[in-house]
Amino acid sequence: MRPNARHLARTLLILVACAGFTGCGLFQKPVDPGYTALAESSDESGTAGELGPGDIISIRVFGEEDLTGKFSVSKGGTINYPYIGRIDIEGMTCADVEDRVTTGLKDGYLKKPDVTCAIEEYNSKRIYVLGEVKEPGSYPYKATLTIVEAFALAGGATNRAATNGTKLTREMDGREVQVRVPMQEVVEGRQKNIRLQPGDVVYVPQSAY
Repeated sequence: MRPNARHLARTLLILVACAGFTGCGLFQKPVDPGYTALAESSDESGTAGELGPGDIISIRVFGEEDLTGKFSVSKGGTINYPYIGRIDIEGMTCADVEDRVTTGLKDGYLKKPDVTCAIEEYNSKRIYVLGEVKEPGSYPYKATLTIVEAFALAGGATNRAATNGTKLTREMDGREVQVRVPMQEVVEGRQKNIRLQPGDVVYVPQSAY
């Protein structure tokens, strides 16, 4: 994990721990400070984008339609690419794939291939939306997935849900961190719509009323 991510993990652990003590006057706020810290770093702490079986990527070579298309990563972690053949891309990022395809095409096919790769579906990575939602379960991760979109994937909250008590659990630096998500404020635009990470668990509790 990158140093800034380790720092964020330590900060969140301190925030969550301190929030449990009534003497921490700093935390007598309606919004969990751990959520605020996580939201502020959301755009910078994205996944490394490592590919795995079931993921679907698109590869485009400028000016070469026969080398452009979508490719599904096999159970063995490979794709079968024109001219180059089978490429093992499990654990690679899209940038790695671009380099690998560029190198392969330069080997007797194209002098200066202009290769771009994009992730269409992250089926090897999941997020989980549980509790008082209409369709609880696991869902494929995508790089831009936000917590509001996750709610939509799960069909929205039930009429028994206490949405402002929603909990987001994330593993950071080998430790599990949990923060309360102010969903009502997020939906209304008063708090940032946080970007999710692979493995995140969103739990919506039942209202006490």
